[in-house]
Amino acid sequence: MKKYLLSIILGFSALTFSACDSWVDNTINVDPNNPVDAPINLVLPSAQVSMAYVVGGDLSRFTGVWMQHFQGVDRQFEVINRYQQTESDPDNAWSTIYQTSLNSMKIVETKATASNSPHYRGIARILMAATYGQIVDVWGDAPFSEALGGNSNLKPKYDKAQDIYAGIQKMLDDGIADCGSATSTLKPDASSDVIYGGNMAKWIKAAHALKARYHWRLGNGPAALTAIANAIGDNADDAMVTFAEDPTGENPLSQFMSQRSGYMTVGVKLVELMNGFDDPRRDAYITADKDGKFTDDCTPGPLFASSSSPVPMVTYAEMMFIRAEIKVGQSEDAEAKQSYTNAIKSSMKMAGVSDTEVATYLGKSEIMPSSALTLQHVMEQKYIAMYTQPETFSDWRRTGIPALTAPANAVGPTPRRFMYPISERLYNPNTPSGVTTSNKLFWDTRP
Repeated sequence: MKKYLLSIILGFSALTFSACDSWVDNTINVDPNNPVDAPINLVLPSAQVSMAYVVGGDLSRFTGVWMQHFQGVDRQFEVINRYQQTESDPDNAWSTIYQTSLNSMKIVETKATASNSPHYRGIARILMAATYGQIVDVWGDAPFSEALGGNSNLKPKYDKAQDIYAGIQKMLDDGIADCGSATSTLKPDASSDVIYGGNMAKWIKAAHALKARYHWRLGNGPAALTAIANAIGDNADDAMVTFAEDPTGENPLSQFMSQRSGYMTVGVKLVELMNGFDDPRRDAYITADKDGKFTDDCTPGPLFASSSSPVPMVTYAEMMFIRAEIKVGQSEDAEAKQSYTNAIKSSMKMAGVSDTEVATYLGKSEIMPSSALTLQHVMEQKYIAMYTQPETFSDWRRTGIPALTAPANAVGPTPRRFMYPISERLYNPNTPSGVTTSNKLFWDTRP
């Protein structure tokens, strides 16, 4: 009897479920607030902002404290200021970069290919190259060729940093070709591209600027100069992500300073150099104290620490400083001074400094010597101009300029790299072992 009853129940169930298929709305259990897919024009700006939030957030703060753009004075950042970093510190940055930023860029690339939209694909490839450049320059070896495989590969291998650098240059070349395509089914605009508003010519310039950065990191001056000739040519072409006054979309440094008040001030070396040069950018870089003085007890100023401040990706000033550095090495003083002057003027313009103040600054012998320009001149001024940017960390490792005096309670020498995050050590057996912040990257050859 039980056998027949079970058969009847199963038969009724099959009939019921079969009948339901014909009238139940298949979308009834779909949550409209959690879409499983999104159009390409919404994924791209998400990728851009998430990348900028990490670069202008954890990467900027950690490297900035070590480079004395900032000073950690409380909690986690007092520890970072002692030149210590735990495996947990970079975990959030790593996870956001791979899970959000790069994954979103990969989605844009895939959707762009499927829809025959090379303009979107070109932007995605340039952004991916810039993001992998940030990864390599603070971590070294990293997932690259097997990265972004999702559930199909949760334990990707770590590629050598040298190989990732080669991959970055190829991504940039491919991105330049895509952005230069005569046709594109879907075209980014001001609402979908928060950096350049869909201007392909500017994206091509930014890609050449990034090529220059990574060629020069390896000491390839001729290739860097060729790239600079095709790169960003003035401040209007700077690649920036600008944030909003809205508390949910404000600049990462601004958000940190308001939510973690008292954790961090401006750095000792930044204050020393800017006060020593009587730098007219101080009002933009540093919030003066109640006596109108600029000290290392002050907090970051409005240029890069207001809610709507931009996070730079690559700029004209950087290009001119690279060119000046190369020309100094080639003993071409006139060329070096011209590029150096252009770089300083670019930085001053961003900070809202008047032409009269710029002329006064450049007229100082300690800024513009009558004798030949030196590497120290170039790199100290670049250090000031690149305030808040992780690129300063790479410059210091290459050149040792500016000279940094370690805090009295430092536990060792100035770090040369980040620790790998604890999530990687625990869940990916391919993570390099025995890495400390004292280990150098492959291009870091300075004693």
